[in-house]
Amino acid sequence: MAGVDPRRQPFVMPGVATLSQLVATFGARLRAAAAFEADAFDLALVVPIFLGLGVILYFVAPEEPGLAGPATASLAAVAAAWAARGRRWLYIGFVCCAALGVGFSSAKLRTLAVAAPQLTKPLTATMTATVLSVDRRARGGARLVLRPETIAGLAPEAMPALVRLTSTGIDLPAPGDSVTLKALMRPPPPPTVPGGYDFARDAFFHGIGAVGFVAGRIKPAERPVAMTAGERFAAWLDRIRNALTERIVAIVPGEDGAVAASQVTGKRGLIPEDANTALRAAGLYHVVSISGLHMALFAGALFWLIRALLALSQRLALCLPLKALAAMLSLGPAAAYTIFSGAEVATVRSFFMSAIVLMAMALNRTAITRRNVALAAGLVLLTTPEQLLGPSFQMSFGAVAMLVAWYDQPRRPGSRPPTSFAGRVLSRFGVVVVGLMVTTIIASLATAPFSAFHFHRLTVQSLAANFMATPIVSLLIMPLALLALAAEPFGYGAPVWSAMGVAVSWFMAIARMVATWPGSEIVTPQFSSTALAAFSACLVLLAVLRSRLALVAVLPLSLGAALAVASPRPVAILGANGHAALARDGERLAVIADKRDAFNVREWLLAMGDARPPEDPTLAEGRRCDPEGCSVPLGHGRALELDRTMNAIDEDCGKVAILVTPLAAPARCAAAGVVVDRAAILAAGSIAIYEETSSFDAVPRWRVVAARPAGSDRPWAPVAARTIAPRRSAVAPAAATDEAGNEAATEPQ
Repeated sequence: MAGVDPRRQPFVMPGVATLSQLVATFGARLRAAAAFEADAFDLALVVPIFLGLGVILYFVAPEEPGLAGPATASLAAVAAAWAARGRRWLYIGFVCCAALGVGFSSAKLRTLAVAAPQLTKPLTATMTATVLSVDRRARGGARLVLRPETIAGLAPEAMPALVRLTSTGIDLPAPGDSVTLKALMRPPPPPTVPGGYDFARDAFFHGIGAVGFVAGRIKPAERPVAMTAGERFAAWLDRIRNALTERIVAIVPGEDGAVAASQVTGKRGLIPEDANTALRAAGLYHVVSISGLHMALFAGALFWLIRALLALSQRLALCLPLKALAAMLSLGPAAAYTIFSGAEVATVRSFFMSAIVLMAMALNRTAITRRNVALAAGLVLLTTPEQLLGPSFQMSFGAVAMLVAWYDQPRRPGSRPPTSFAGRVLSRFGVVVVGLMVTTIIASLATAPFSAFHFHRLTVQSLAANFMATPIVSLLIMPLALLALAAEPFGYGAPVWSAMGVAVSWFMAIARMVATWPGSEIVTPQFSSTALAAFSACLVLLAVLRSRLALVAVLPLSLGAALAVASPRPVAILGANGHAALARDGERLAVIADKRDAFNVREWLLAMGDARPPEDPTLAEGRRCDPEGCSVPLGHGRALELDRTMNAIDEDCGKVAILVTPLAAPARCAAAGVVVDRAAILAAGSIAIYEETSSFDAVPRWRVVAARPAGSDRPWAPVAARTIAPRRSAVAPAAATDEAGNEAATEPQ
């Protein structure tokens, strides 16, 4: 170029772009990706997200909201969306607002639909009731669900709709029996840790208003209790499920039979606890609950079998669309299987998904799509919105959404397939193996944050366990179960059950082997729901976005990881009964509790990231107890005192950092720290106490977090039902927390 000195031009190495060029290229690609996402935007994928946000807004409300406000707002948003239907993004905004209101309203309507009286205080009374279900336990006895007709001392309008009791007796009633018994009952317990699993909320949505134990013998009622048609059907179905469970266990004894029965009837109570522990440590517990895997295998095998049988007729094959016909004919048996297996929330949700897939196949549409996953999620949120808060919903849809998003990506054409028979076989085998590995990795990564949040566990060897066990479940256990169910009415079920037991023994051998590997299970401390929301936002972005713009999901992922790692640990956790506590002195934990608090202590330790069992003797180090109370150190010369007498309260009043008592403490006792007495426990349930002292503070500052925040009064946690169960030498109603909590740990995934 004339007039330009080449020596003054910037030197650029060949093949290396300048910073401005890189920025320009990045901006162009970003704009192209945004334009692609705008063109490909699918409102059907976003509506369930806002439905879920509306459900969350309802459940986190500090006070019980009304229905008129959200319903009116939803209708107004629908009208505004109709008026703005010619302006795309404005229309989308109003539709999302409408979905938000509909989700909020559906949660409120669901609460109104299931509302029933709850016990307001511990009660020991004689009850006449109908037995609706009986679940036998591996350690003996059974868990009973009863519909009471009369409870001594309770007016009919105050009587719970359902009561769940644990019986340790040998002579157990059958579903449908009318019985008279004496029960030790209490309201469904609050979370063992603030922010943890809320059994009381789940019990409310299942109609259970009291939990407890049977005291003494269960006797037949003097006269039969009237039952509705629905109750008679439920009792009849439960009798059949129990009979089939007992037959399978009789043919296949031990844990193998219990696991095999759980695959068919959904009854998991007979599985020994050590087998449950091994399955959880190996990341295989989802196999023993009838959910997505079982429903997919059952519906898929049924569809293939019906289609193959129809294809035997030349006339049908030529005249009818066999694929669509087989898909529609599979819906009925799949629904029957859902009902027979107990129709638990995970099973019903899986049936929704399977039904949508079968209907898509019947309509000759693509079966596994993001839209179908969104439709299934929307159906669940509209019918049973409380599922959104549980690990089963979160883990199931998280895994399915990520799998569909992964396999929905465009693939480059591969190399030319091999022409020889051996080459084709090896090629297909390689595709299956790689596909199984990829599927397991994606599902494990998608469910890991929810497993860490709800169960405080990460099973790092679950990839290997699922890779080895899934073929056994898919190719042996479930096909044999289907064949055994078909052969059982004709008297040929026993040999097939035996063969299924052999396959289950291989499956359990894998679970026990993986559970013994070093580091097979990592215990993660409790982190905040904000971190979980960030992880969920990451999955949502990956499921919705189709271009490289999906990489923006790294931002909420990083935020969630940072919040989870930085989550503070409490210095003390206090039980809802006022008789148990955990204290932390640096990294050392000490516990004040007895055997009746074993489940609570286990949950507290997991929340602190500690895998020790509650009976570990090291948890008593540093603890000093006498008949009037106990003391454990908190570090820096401070202590937590749990006082059981007024004399001990007077001695420690105003002198200790944390004073806990199931009695009433004078207000002056809070001069030196935190006082948690009977009134505070009644209002809050379980409590976590955090130290927020900085180097500039002359005195320690404490933050108290309650399971039931001050002023909250929700239908599943009414103020009237907040009680402290008394300590007794015999089995106390407080132990019902153990039974309630065990269900949290075995929540189907």
